[in-house]
Amino acid sequence: MKSKIYTVAFIMLISFVSYSQSFMEGFDRFSSKKIAYLTLADGSKVEGDIEDLDRKKGNISEITIKVDGKKKTYKPEQIKEMYLPASGLDKFSKQMEVGTNLSKDLNNDRITDGYGFFEYTQVDIKGKVQPLLMQLVNPGFHNKVRVYFNPFASETMSVGVGPMKVGGLDKSYFVKVGDKPAYKITKGDYDEQSKELFKGCAAAMAALKKDPDWNKFERIVYVHFGCK
Repeated sequence: MKSKIYTVAFIMLISFVSYSQSFMEGFDRFSSKKIAYLTLADGSKVEGDIEDLDRKKGNISEITIKVDGKKKTYKPEQIKEMYLPASGLDKFSKQMEVGTNLSKDLNNDRITDGYGFFEYTQVDIKGKVQPLLMQLVNPGFHNKVRVYFNPFASETMSVGVGPMKVGGLDKSYFVKVGDKPAYKITKGDYDEQSKELFKGCAAAMAALKKDPDWNKFERIVYVHFGCK
């Protein structure tokens, strides 16, 4: 009996460690049945149901929500940050992959309830810096390197296990350090880019040297998060 208890405890511990250092997947579909929470550039709060969400070149270009029966439309530059509810299918398949660390600057309850967190930030795309609304995929261990979903990224092979997925990492993300614009990091250039990104953390560099595979990128970000 004790051996079974220890086995279950071990499995739970491994699961916790695994999820605590996993990226969320990017949300492609959003629910109109749950409240969306927006914080505008002037600091005011807006809550309502999503009526429409437009994209341009994969990025959010406009969002319309219904507030007290009236439709209100916002451009990215009007929004500081927002929590958008994933559709039922997205929530079912992706919610389990959220990091389990608590974050003081994010609403953890919303994230674990299937919301994606988006923020307005500067992004370098092919040498041109532009402001965009980007989904943070490493909530809970984002204080040193913020990793954003790339809506055009293809994905490496994954293995389905019920509603959960083992393996399978997007082939590119956008990363942001400090106040510098976010830039794209890719599977193809990961060897060189990762050395530059993590060079200030001995533990991350050691972990990177031990296993430089792209599929361990999220783990290295997590190790880097723990650097003093």
